[in-house]
Amino acid sequence: MTRLDKNMYVECLPVTLYNEIINALNKDAAWITLANHVAEELQLSTLWIHSLKKIKYPSDSPGQKLLSELNIKMCTIEILRTLLNNCKLYDILSIISDPEPLSIIVHPTEELDTDILKVPFGRHLHLCCKAVGIPPPNYMWYHNNNQLQHCISDELDLVITSASQAGEYRCEVFQIKNDESLISTLTSKTVTVQIISIPVTIEEQPQPLLEVKEGQNFTICCRANNYSKPCYQWFHNNTKLEGETSNILHIKQFSLKNEGKYYCYIYNDISEIYTERAHVMMDFPKLKAVAKVALVIANEEYDCHERLLTSKNDAACIGNLLKEIGFEVICLLNLTITQMKNAIKIFSEALKEGVYGLFYFAGHGFKMQENYMLAIDAPEIYLRKDAICESELLSAFLENDPELLIVILDMCQTLPSKKFNPEIYHEVPVVNEYRSKKNLRNLIQAYSTSSHRPSYEKLNCKYGLYMEHLSKYINKDITVTKLFEEVGKSIDSCFKGKERNQIPMFAVSVTKPFRLTDATYEKKRSHIIDRLNELVSYSTQTINVLFKQANMCSRVTISLFMEPYLNVIRIKVHDLPNVEINFFNSIPTKQNNLFQDQREKECWIHNPQINEGPLIISVSKNNITISATVLHIKNYIPPLLKLINV
Repeated sequence: MTRLDKNMYVECLPVTLYNEIINALNKDAAWITLANHVAEELQLSTLWIHSLKKIKYPSDSPGQKLLSELNIKMCTIEILRTLLNNCKLYDILSIISDPEPLSIIVHPTEELDTDILKVPFGRHLHLCCKAVGIPPPNYMWYHNNNQLQHCISDELDLVITSASQAGEYRCEVFQIKNDESLISTLTSKTVTVQIISIPVTIEEQPQPLLEVKEGQNFTICCRANNYSKPCYQWFHNNTKLEGETSNILHIKQFSLKNEGKYYCYIYNDISEIYTERAHVMMDFPKLKAVAKVALVIANEEYDCHERLLTSKNDAACIGNLLKEIGFEVICLLNLTITQMKNAIKIFSEALKEGVYGLFYFAGHGFKMQENYMLAIDAPEIYLRKDAICESELLSAFLENDPELLIVILDMCQTLPSKKFNPEIYHEVPVVNEYRSKKNLRNLIQAYSTSSHRPSYEKLNCKYGLYMEHLSKYINKDITVTKLFEEVGKSIDSCFKGKERNQIPMFAVSVTKPFRLTDATYEKKRSHIIDRLNELVSYSTQTINVLFKQANMCSRVTISLFMEPYLNVIRIKVHDLPNVEINFFNSIPTKQNNLFQDQREKECWIHNPQINEGPLIISVSKNNITISATVLHIKNYIPPLLKLINV
């Protein structure tokens, strides 16, 4: 029961109540909330709301004009109560309603079904307390009898970031009159909050690679989520560093003994985790090369021996990675012994003073006192003279004192079978003496496996085992010695079963902290390097060809078939729909070197320099040849290919 007749029009309200409503509407612009709701209910335009803002007389106000508009629309007390309730303007509603006693209808414990709540670090604490009454209830939350600042709604939402947030939580609900005098107060039931730990997670890993100058101080940092209350313990090369139990490791006066891998063990009372390794090494002065050149050979399709699965991909991988760090790369596929020797001779001429040279071979090989590489035309029963030995390589490569020479042999080092190849054991080998003029070798010899052991390829894998790991480090900004050390460690850490028969090795005689990423002197380039660039230079070419008999003209694109190989050329015909294109060698080669894709109207030629005649391109329709033309393919190949075929 209310003190006012619900059917009374608003204009009939006592003056004191009428003015009290106007003042409440003007306070905090509450009139806008009510006006928008009225406009929506009565479908009034925004112009009506704007008209309420226009003040003509000093006694006018938006609240007063809004009540006048409601009077005009014959608004009753009951209708005004409904409008105010819908707008949640409970303070104004209480002016024209009888007081209703304060009552808590939902305690925090009722929503949770418990009075003890366990919350992990980093999670939200969410409590709810709902009360009813007129005037409307106000809320104030408390933690252990301490008022929580700015927590004055019926819901409490906190992020648990500290153990000090554990304890008792309750809500105080109270009513106040419009004159701000207190009417009544109630207190909710108490919830006891317990903080529980959460698993450690790493938010910041240590820097993966750190180069430090001798004598300098350095720090390594990691960070776990603070909510888990983490503990830290640092390790160096698996040795516990006593006393290093913060998230930042400080090392003073760096020296070689401090090189290695650092990591941190992070734990709390319910979990543990290890950070990634930080590789710390000595920062040596950076060197510069006159030039950086590489010869990369992959032999895969052998005439008399088993076809290899990954040699082509392995060599292409290292060739492209070397290009990325500034090497001039000669990359060749499936060479005969003559072609290999010619390529080695041409490459050795570029290995002058100040030059970094790298040689990589992927293919079949064997070991008898020293390592031998097999060309694709090696006979089934071969002798050492049918192969190229490592000393022959070094004899050529070291003659002119390159600044750095790296030889990588990615091949087997097994002994030839005495049962199937007894002749090789009676052969007197040629002895190759290699000696540089200044005897400053700076030589690294790396092998995918060790003496008398195999080098494996995996079925359905793009790369061989050695290249899979070498490719992780070949273009890193680390010294060459460290590079091959890391490759060995990487392989050793993941090999299992029979793969452990493959044990990579390397021998070092370097005198400086060389890196494959070292810069080059642009002004000191030798004319021999420029000559090498001319020999390997190649760009895609597009030419027009005419098929006279069919009166057709077409564009033909000539490009490399697979980067970075220089001796596999692609020929593609354009602009001839609705016909078939076929390619033929005018003079057949000893072994087929031409492959084609009729659907794509293209072919590719391996070692095009061996072709003795032009390429024939024929046009057919309905399987009937209607025209043909010739393409002198040797006019469109890198100049180097003609030299290695001499």
